[in-house]
Amino acid sequence: MIEDRVRELVAEVRSASDAWTPRERIDVIAELETAIAMLQGLSNVEAVTYVEQRQAADRVARAKIGIAGRGAPVEIAMARGVSRATVDYQLAFARQLVDDHPALLAACLDGQASQSAAKHIVQTTEPLTSDQRRAIDGELAELACELTPGEVRKASHRKVAATDPKAAEKRARTARARKAVRAIMHGDGTGSLAALLPAEQAVAAWQTLDHEARCRRSEGDERSIDALMCDLLVERVTGQSAATDLNLEVGVVVAATSLLGIDDQPAKLVGHRGGDYGVLPAELARQLADTDSAWARRLVCDPVDGRLLFMDPTRRRFDGALRKLVIYRDGTSRRPYSNTPIYEIDHIDRYADGGPTIAANAQGLGKSDHVIRDLPGWSVAAVDGGAGEGVRWTTPTGHAYESRPPPILGWGNRRQPPSRSRHGPRRVVIELYRFPLPVEYAGGHHRQPDVA
Repeated sequence: MIEDRVRELVAEVRSASDAWTPRERIDVIAELETAIAMLQGLSNVEAVTYVEQRQAADRVARAKIGIAGRGAPVEIAMARGVSRATVDYQLAFARQLVDDHPALLAACLDGQASQSAAKHIVQTTEPLTSDQRRAIDGELAELACELTPGEVRKASHRKVAATDPKAAEKRARTARARKAVRAIMHGDGTGSLAALLPAEQAVAAWQTLDHEARCRRSEGDERSIDALMCDLLVERVTGQSAATDLNLEVGVVVAATSLLGIDDQPAKLVGHRGGDYGVLPAELARQLADTDSAWARRLVCDPVDGRLLFMDPTRRRFDGALRKLVIYRDGTSRRPYSNTPIYEIDHIDRYADGGPTIAANAQGLGKSDHVIRDLPGWSVAAVDGGAGEGVRWTTPTGHAYESRPPPILGWGNRRQPPSRSRHGPRRVVIELYRFPLPVEYAGGHHRQPDVA
């Protein structure tokens, strides 16, 4: 209903747009911004309300203590087509907005305060108690209607400090407790390792790397200070004597034609628990293959759609080569719209119900996703009898979402058109196995790449 009305509005705006003067167009842009703020405010309210509804319904269904409502953020994420982390962030903000900032919420629903301004206020006032937030809510709401988001953030900091002189200390203690290390892949063969640390630890770590890098430069090392610091960081974290000597498996999935130099299809970087960590240009993949630590594992994919072909071992647990195949095939958790790494291999048709331990009945899942499928009202089933490894997740509201494994080289990669005969495309099935690269490519250690 809402989507249809918005579509009608968009059509009206587009049809009238050609006749507008510059002044009229600016007015429309401002009105659209107001409408966006109103819809975002309404979305926050509805998200919080739905979580409460789901918690109540799960309690009625006698869900185990502590898990009632845990599936609600996942349902919202799947409905929106975003990750659960995105929804968790929205709910944390929306809950405080709804509970402790009624005036600010009203301003958002009226389109007078933007979502970004509201987020600054909610984040800044987090160290305060609920009563303190409500006490300054009206004044901050007025500022949110008048100032830019950046100005609102500064004003909110000042107001919080005036309300509670110890608020800065509370904020600092809260921030220092949020230690975290994150790996961010940039998709161009590089990544960032970010650590959120207490300030003195961050400075001490940086100074140590900087000092050692400068010492090595003075001893004749020709690498730049930045390059030395990066290599030293890798060496100290991994315990290796050289940054390139990594004693762990890093998968580089590359087409055999690219490895042999026939074409230049980019490779895909895969972690030891799966996860699509971006692409590597073909030439870089060939350079990695030409190292002393490179071994290859042949992966055979369907020539039509790029799926990794399945194996059929008869065993209870998804382990060994079968587990590796599922991780490489699925890439990330198979729960629709989830991009978390794979921690568990799940039977689509439960083993207790007679489900076989084969790749076609397997789905890689993140830690929380495995719990979600067992909540009241959730169901998971194979699509097309499992022939295409498609999985359909159905939520307690009856909404269904399908997930299919990506091509082994990742979405968006260029593939050579399959050769066709009068009998249709030829499908080649070869079992998955490990084998060392030829002498010209490899030395004698166990490592990447993996060849599709």
